[in-house]
Amino acid sequence: MKKIKRILAVFLAICLLAAGGCRESAAEEETTEYSMYYLALSETKLETVPYEPSEENAETMIDEIYQMFSQPSDSEEYLKLLPEDVLMKNYTFEGQTVTLNFDEEYKKMNNAREILVRTGMVLAFTQIPGVTYVEFLENGSPMTDSDGNEIGLMERGDFVENEGKNINSYVFADLNLYFANENGDRLVRENRRIHYSSNVPLERVIVERLLEGPKSDDMLPTLSSNTKILGVSIVEGICYVNLDKSFLTETMSVQQELPIYSIVNSLTDACNIHGVQISVEGDTKVTFRESMKLDQIYQADYSYLESEDES
Repeated sequence: MKKIKRILAVFLAICLLAAGGCRESAAEEETTEYSMYYLALSETKLETVPYEPSEENAETMIDEIYQMFSQPSDSEEYLKLLPEDVLMKNYTFEGQTVTLNFDEEYKKMNNAREILVRTGMVLAFTQIPGVTYVEFLENGSPMTDSDGNEIGLMERGDFVENEGKNINSYVFADLNLYFANENGDRLVRENRRIHYSSNVPLERVIVERLLEGPKSDDMLPTLSSNTKILGVSIVEGICYVNLDKSFLTETMSVQQELPIYSIVNSLTDACNIHGVQISVEGDTKVTFRESMKLDQIYQADYSYLESEDES
């Protein structure tokens, strides 16, 4: 009997240890991991390092990340993101926007380094709950790009990642994206500068941006954000866009031609193509809305664009 009791005691102890181990494992799985961004030794890509905030609230995390960006790196595996001669003077946090104020040395960075700096900072701050945008200032004035255009508010979506795995091969593009006006009866052009992974075809990035909708409050989306992209490719000058059934079933309250030509015009402006064919789950023998047949190649048509007199 004593032997049986000893066996039971050992068994219970093992069960308790196992249970404790499961609880510990579960706790580890629940831990949220954040990242800090540095410059690789090659100075051609970003390095991510796990970051554990002292407190998981927006104000604390913003200040900690700001301080880490300002401090020199003591690692032999990566470099500080900002060059030593670039000063981040101060920051503010208002609404959902973190505003970073730099000195004039920021603009002296070469283009490749500046893109990496901007990418790392936007990704670092927008991972914080409650932060959606990052604004860049130079001595208190809005930062401009090499062409003199204001950079404006930047968000995580401005840096298109390849399934979240590649942030090191970014290029930028200036796009004309076409959305609907407030009445839903004409197209309006929204100029957008984006950064995206070179591993993602630009034509796909354009359709993704159209699905996200306009940034301006004076414009309406032409496509439902629930629409899924099944494929986008260019073959012999024709761009083939394959969407799921939401394209047909979740239409927007705009004139029937506008969704088609928002896609066609946006792709034509950015890509070297002379036509677009849209399919729904691979099928072109369908009609969009009342009369827009998809079994044909659509070419850009700017007659749907709102004129200055109409705006």
